[in-house]
Amino acid sequence: MCARFVLLAVLLSAAYISFAASEPVEILRSIEEGTEIVGVTTSLLHYKFSEDGGTLRSAFVHFASYGSTTLDAVPGWGTGAKPTLGFGVSLPFEVWLGEATSDVWVYSATPVRPQPDEAVVVLSYSGEDLLVTKEFGVRWDSLYTMDVAIRVQVPGERIRLVLGHRPTGNDAPALLFLYDGKTHNAPLAPGSYARFQGLGLVANDRVYFLRLDEGNAVPFLGVNASGHPVFGLEASGELQLRGLLYTGRNRYVLLDKAGVAVVAPVGFFSQFLVWVMTFFEWLYRFTGNYGWAIILFTLITRVITHPLMRNQYRSMAKMQRLAPKLKRLQEKYKDDRQTLQQQMMELYRQEKVNPLGGCLPLILQFPILILLWQAIMHSAELIHISPGFLWLRDLSQPDPYYVMIILATGAQLLQQWLTQRRMPEPPTGGTQMIGWVFPIVMALLFLSFPAGLWLYWFLASALQIGQQFIFDVEMAREPARTPPPPDEPASA
Repeated sequence: MCARFVLLAVLLSAAYISFAASEPVEILRSIEEGTEIVGVTTSLLHYKFSEDGGTLRSAFVHFASYGSTTLDAVPGWGTGAKPTLGFGVSLPFEVWLGEATSDVWVYSATPVRPQPDEAVVVLSYSGEDLLVTKEFGVRWDSLYTMDVAIRVQVPGERIRLVLGHRPTGNDAPALLFLYDGKTHNAPLAPGSYARFQGLGLVANDRVYFLRLDEGNAVPFLGVNASGHPVFGLEASGELQLRGLLYTGRNRYVLLDKAGVAVVAPVGFFSQFLVWVMTFFEWLYRFTGNYGWAIILFTLITRVITHPLMRNQYRSMAKMQRLAPKLKRLQEKYKDDRQTLQQQMMELYRQEKVNPLGGCLPLILQFPILILLWQAIMHSAELIHISPGFLWLRDLSQPDPYYVMIILATGAQLLQQWLTQRRMPEPPTGGTQMIGWVFPIVMALLFLSFPAGLWLYWFLASALQIGQQFIFDVEMAREPARTPPPPDEPASA
């Protein structure tokens, strides 16, 4: 029966993997505040491009994994469930000429879809000696990135391209400049660097950063007509650039894929998490599905920790065998605690039992669980756009039917029942009740945790039950030693 279930799971998962594919990018025109807007929706973002000034009005992150909320990555938007744009804020990709501090032109917007999962929005303006072309390319699996190509031609004029509003205050994101692979908090003097590679804002929860691959512009800091500070790029006569704009959450894996991980370096202890996430992604590339990646991750961690788990269960089994002898010692020396401790340690020595032998493997499971949890959290966007697993469309989101939670909780209760059966004297009262109630309380407390984490917990519990049977067989083959409990030391 079990083999049939596994075979069915494999077939259903394989069918889902082959069926899943990138979905089409949506393009929609609308009117907002009297201005025509071109909206583009991808797997993670709602982009809004405005014909008024040819700007990027919004980059709204509509996908929110566990522990996160929706947000707008364009500088100048507030926080909360319904963020609003600050009054008088300059939007990204405004063009200023000479001493002007605003973009007053109305652009022509041309959205095209080269492929179903791609969209390109071209904003263009021409008049007298001025020629402006702004091209933005997004994909369904863009992972918060957008290809950007800008060209502004106006002979003899100073050209400034605003990249965004510059927030101020204690909680303001850091404005970083990237030169020669290193970040700086201020622009560097000309001649002190070989290559200027980008600039943008970095906060704990979001990143807005333009990586420059080609271009002749240098950074500038200024103030717009409303008195708001801005940052951007400038050149004279002609401004050209080509690069990649990251507008999304501060996720190391995604920033690394975008080639801008240097703007949010990880600390020493966080490096362990990066290794787990890298290994987790390698398992995904190997299997083609995050469900199977979690299964492989569980199997590998169980194989690695098997020797420790074996020691844990052997120590627990030996302690169970010694329970009657320990009880007799406790009754015999109930009024002499020091002698009781000495006799117990002597009994442990004779039986070659470490009373703490089962603690380390048990404790070790929790760091593994936490590391996988963080790996799923930081890879949520990658999981979100990947094929689903069985009935679970998105392993970074809660199980909509609670099936995985029920299976994991059931496995925990079964493990509790089997453990109590092995004990020569099953616990009574509150101790026994805690063992039965704890899995249920955990299920209720973590009901909204990602389904991928519950998949791991179910598999880990099921494998642990299997390991218990193996260890029981090993212990049954070993002859039980039954020496009498050590006698009380003779008195002087």
